[in-house]
Amino acid sequence: MRIINPLLFTLILIVYALSAFSQIDRGGVPRSFQPQFLLKSQVQVIDIESPDLRAIQAEDDEAARLEKSYRVGVEVPVNISLIDAGQWESLTNGGRICRLSLNCIGAQGLGIIFGKVQLPAGSDLFIYTTDKHNVLGAYTAAEILDNQMFTTRPVYGDRIVIEYYEPSNNNENAEIQLSGLTFMYRGFEKIVSSELKSVSSGNCEVNVNCDEGQNWQNQKQGVVKILTKVGTKFFYCSGTLMNNTSQDFSGLFLSASHCSNDFSGGSATAADYSRWVFYFNYESPDCVSSAAQEQTILGAEMLATSDSPSNIGSDFLLLRFLENIPPKYNPYYCGWDAGNNTSTSGVCIHHPDGDIKKISTYISPLTSGTWGSTPNTHWIVRWASTANGHGVTEGGSSGSPLFDDEGLVIGTLTGGESSCQNPTGPDMYGKMSFSWASNGSLAEQQLKPWLDPDNTGIIKQPGSFNAKLAVADFSASSSIIPVGGTINFQDLSSGKPNKWKWYFQGGNPSESTEQNPSAIRFERFGAMNVKLVVSNEFNTDSIVKEEYIDVRAVVSPNPSKGDVNILTDINNESDVIIEVYNASGIKAQQFEYSGSLSSNYSIKLPDYGNVFLIRVIHGEQIQTHKIIVTH
Repeated sequence: MRIINPLLFTLILIVYALSAFSQIDRGGVPRSFQPQFLLKSQVQVIDIESPDLRAIQAEDDEAARLEKSYRVGVEVPVNISLIDAGQWESLTNGGRICRLSLNCIGAQGLGIIFGKVQLPAGSDLFIYTTDKHNVLGAYTAAEILDNQMFTTRPVYGDRIVIEYYEPSNNNENAEIQLSGLTFMYRGFEKIVSSELKSVSSGNCEVNVNCDEGQNWQNQKQGVVKILTKVGTKFFYCSGTLMNNTSQDFSGLFLSASHCSNDFSGGSATAADYSRWVFYFNYESPDCVSSAAQEQTILGAEMLATSDSPSNIGSDFLLLRFLENIPPKYNPYYCGWDAGNNTSTSGVCIHHPDGDIKKISTYISPLTSGTWGSTPNTHWIVRWASTANGHGVTEGGSSGSPLFDDEGLVIGTLTGGESSCQNPTGPDMYGKMSFSWASNGSLAEQQLKPWLDPDNTGIIKQPGSFNAKLAVADFSASSSIIPVGGTINFQDLSSGKPNKWKWYFQGGNPSESTEQNPSAIRFERFGAMNVKLVVSNEFNTDSIVKEEYIDVRAVVSPNPSKGDVNILTDINNESDVIIEVYNASGIKAQQFEYSGSLSSNYSIKLPDYGNVFLIRVIHGEQIQTHKIIVTH
């Protein structure tokens, strides 16, 4: 029996394929990706000595023989100051950036463990792969809490770049100290088509969005993948967001006690828990594909556990997240039954081998079983073949919930014998009814004080979404307009917000507190951001739609007989460069204008050719327009 634990420049457009999710970040594009900054320096590179993978393999083989935890990564210690070791470069529009690439050969994925991060106002931090496909950030002082031991989720490959931006008016000293790398050596797959693609679990597993998961769409929103840290080792586990009788949606999270232990007897410390990464909605959108998004939060505190060794009790671990779950993750707080009632059918939803979310189905009654020295602490389940496979459990499924025929959590996975090679082998789940108050007399050994904080005596609680939360969203009457055009905006937020604050980059007015502001005039050409902040009595939420409004410079007439007028910004105060390229892509003309109150520029095109491309550069904004000439 095994324990399952963790683990071209073109003249028209430049497009980067980004996958930018995070522990909560602001999104955006690193400045080094943007052609208007014209960076000239090379990224500073530091090679980090890789761990001994042969020794790691030997340890993992021994752990598998002894039915120990499934490790997927190790910490590689470093002691690097980004401010001192990185390559600095001043930007053409003011400010400067510092970049540093860390290479650790042989890694499937790398994450950054920061010893200390202190960011001045207006600065930000990005982490990305060298191919620019996987981007984390931007992180600002708002996302990195004071004194937080900040850690990023791993990104793919054995090379990772850190980019820090500092504005020109900065008067503070930044501190960005790296203390380690998360070195992922298995269970971490490649990027395919700029999306995360994981195929690490067995081919018998069933995606949660196959027909088998149709009746479990709420419950799946509460199941979360975990990258745990125990000392210098990293593992995959699964767990469940839990409701309580007060329904305060306080971020309670249930998993297995053995997820907090490594295979040498070590246990997670408070500092380790603060660096656990929790992946929400890590699933395929359908039954057949493997692509998945990543929405993560960082860190938790331990509230209660059945303690080590887990084989004397029901093997549970109760945590509380250190930060609020963003409403856009749409979390479901799962219900539970602590009454020791058997079930004739149900499912487990889990992340085998750290893969996308899977579902396993049982259709025969559960029976009581004993995992270790204490009798009847566990439910025994045998999985059934279904239309799209024969779901089982694997390494990384540990801590995942067992749902009964009412959709309530009644157990958490300790381990068992099922596999794609042995699909009918029994698995064992620590009973909610035993975890409730039978592992010990202290609050930190029970679920009851946390799931029934007001001591109501309730032992059966339905699940729920937190419908009280405001979730920001909006739409616009158009996303492409000429300079000087107007747009109406519509609030699409849920949760009945009663306050709205809009921010329109390049808009007039630039801010609004109306619910549905209309006739916002955009007077600057380029790709403009729009931000909405909504509030109700329970929370505040915001959304930023990057480069949402494409305000086009007006190039007229088109077709032209050679004389062209170009309208850029109304009340322009920045320098403007206008470049003209012929049909072969060769620059034929360049005009430069100093910042003034002028917004209209007249140019005469070359007297040859019928097709030209006009490139308008205004600060950070660049647009290209095709014009036809009739002689």
